[in-house]
Amino acid sequence: MKSIFLRARLTRVLAVYLGGSYALLELMDIFTDQLGLPDWFFRGALILLLIGLPIVVATAIVQGRRRRPVGGEPAAPDAAAAAESESEARPTAAPYQWLNWRNATLGFVGAFAAWGLIVSVYMGTRALGIGPVGSLVAAGVLDERERLIVADFENNTDDPLLGQAAAEAFRIDLSQSTIVTVADPAYVGQVLRRMQTDPDRELDLGLAREVAIREGIKAVVAGDVTRIGSGFQLAAQLVSAQDGSVLVPFRETASDSTEIIDAIDRLSARLRERIGESLKTIRASEPLDRVTTTSLEALRKYSQAVRVIEQGENERGIALLEEAVALDTAFAMAYRKLGVTLRNIGQERVRGMEALTKAFEHRDRLTERERYLTEGSYYWGVAGDNDAAMAAYESLLEIDPDDPWAMNNLGILYEEARDFRRAEQLFTRAIELDSAGSLYYGNAIGTQVAQGEYAEADYTLDRMAELFPGHPNVSMHAAALASSQFDYESAEQHVLDLREAQRASPLMQRYANITLAQLAEVRGRLREAERLILELMAASEANGDVATYVAAAARLAFHDLWFRGQQQAALRRVEDMLARYPLETIAPAGRPYGLLAVFYALAGRPDRARAYLVDYEAAVEDGSVTPSPDDGTDTARGILALAEGRVEDAIDELRAADVGPCTICALPMLGQAYDQAGETDSVVAVYERYVTTPWLDRLNAGDWFALATIYERLAGLYELRGDAEKARLYFGRFVELWEDADPDLQPRVEAARRALERLSESS
Repeated sequence: MKSIFLRARLTRVLAVYLGGSYALLELMDIFTDQLGLPDWFFRGALILLLIGLPIVVATAIVQGRRRRPVGGEPAAPDAAAAAESESEARPTAAPYQWLNWRNATLGFVGAFAAWGLIVSVYMGTRALGIGPVGSLVAAGVLDERERLIVADFENNTDDPLLGQAAAEAFRIDLSQSTIVTVADPAYVGQVLRRMQTDPDRELDLGLAREVAIREGIKAVVAGDVTRIGSGFQLAAQLVSAQDGSVLVPFRETASDSTEIIDAIDRLSARLRERIGESLKTIRASEPLDRVTTTSLEALRKYSQAVRVIEQGENERGIALLEEAVALDTAFAMAYRKLGVTLRNIGQERVRGMEALTKAFEHRDRLTERERYLTEGSYYWGVAGDNDAAMAAYESLLEIDPDDPWAMNNLGILYEEARDFRRAEQLFTRAIELDSAGSLYYGNAIGTQVAQGEYAEADYTLDRMAELFPGHPNVSMHAAALASSQFDYESAEQHVLDLREAQRASPLMQRYANITLAQLAEVRGRLREAERLILELMAASEANGDVATYVAAAARLAFHDLWFRGQQQAALRRVEDMLARYPLETIAPAGRPYGLLAVFYALAGRPDRARAYLVDYEAAVEDGSVTPSPDDGTDTARGILALAEGRVEDAIDELRAADVGPCTICALPMLGQAYDQAGETDSVVAVYERYVTTPWLDRLNAGDWFALATIYERLAGLYELRGDAEKARLYFGRFVELWEDADPDLQPRVEAARRALERLSESS
């Protein structure tokens, strides 16, 4: 019984101690991070807790054995037994008398108080510049924001470029400091020209000191790289420019060439700490991304690009990626990121595909993770092979189950397969692993809306807005979320706010113009939309963006054709546009074959529509164009069949086009095909599915041109069926939607109002 009691007591004591230790270590971690304490503060606290563990265990055992069992009074021993017991206990009890809870508690408190005092003394002497740990700024050796020169590192290896590369990496790392300023190479080059020496010559320690003395700079950073077996030793030292004395030296080792950047990071951090920079600031400095490239400068630009793209600065990110691939023309991950970014923003599709193809061509030189990411992006974005892309990302997740990029990209593929639940799970898991990835939030919102989970989408958007204030994607998703619920006034306000906030971004101005035009079109305000489209055309022409110009001109022609019924005016507009910019002036992969085929089929020119589809198929066959579900050709084939009177073929083609992530895109024209076939029950079913299916991007997917017509047609069909309630519902929605439509569209609105009066009277 006693042993059972002792084990139970020991278990409770250990549970309390370990739980308290965990809470204390969490507190120490917060102190280390927020107060800028040295890393060894946390490690020292951990050591003290480990030392205390056997003491707590021993105290629990000793105190447990002394504790009298509960359950009744012990029997009174006789005098002889008592004396014998006392004589046996006396010599063994004394050594363990100190093992009591009072002493353990005092020891614990005292140890941590002493540790806190040691850390306080360290931080104080560092801040005051006293002793070997004192900061150089506090000691007056350097001034805050002092300018330093980084000399080329001495190279003691068989790689002739390693010394210069290490110096460049150190210069990049040190440039993140808030307490010193690193003189950039261009500045040093100007000084060397004034010295009448080659500005591109090696900047060794002697030359760096001479430059520093000329410019009144107090110190230079010198270093060396030495091969030791299969690894490397890196040294860095801060040297006085005037007398060459070493102010502070540091050394780090790297097990192989892939660890050199990590070693440089550590060297830079130690130097920054000794100079006097806050440890909190040093920890906040983001390291360069770990991707394969021979150029450290290209790596720096790639790392900057990844971060600014996450912040919504796509144009700046694209420019940085272009600079990165110019520095390293085999930089596969930079090409991959460039291609993915261009695809994400829906711009320059050809350029994006070219970048993804270049990344794929250089995949053999990549790490396993990079290779799988590159292959997945290529198979998805260029080859159109979603199965192969999915296999690549799944292979990556087998290596690293917590890779958020692989999860996000795999989620997109599940979304394209309309498995929205699985896609959402992957996006939300990516957010948990990398909450700084803004793209994951927008993807999650799309899948949540696709499942009708508007409350969850609102919550995700709120989280995104909280974590990324001012990010343009927040306003874009807020506008899409509002328009997906037919709240066009709120959507318009979000877009107007974004346009004002992003006045310096041509990309965001383009998005705002297109979206505002769509918001005007869906409400029948064609003149307002046309003004915005003309502005977009002028900007596209000025930027040499012919593909956007052609698509915008076709949009104007569609107004004449679809809304106004002016077939000849529409044809003239498109012919004028093609005379201005013949299709041959656009790269094959960027030619809008599907768009033009749809237009000519709707305009009653099936011969022209078929010619464009034939050209498209020839381009696919010779490899200059890769088929894509979003190129519009599948829908064009269905509309062409409808224009040629092949109604059953049209239905088959349009049903076959109802694939991919968009659950509503094919429905407007499929409904028209059923209408032309006289299958009114199918028309009602398809149109009801269209207006009731939740979709985040439904404004762009079809509402801009089809929603009013579908409301109008559903109302008429329900009236013919004798379903007055449903007829009133859709006539009412049509009237509300087009209440402020252009004057030439108002006769349709008036007809709907009369139908509402008629239905009300009959009821």
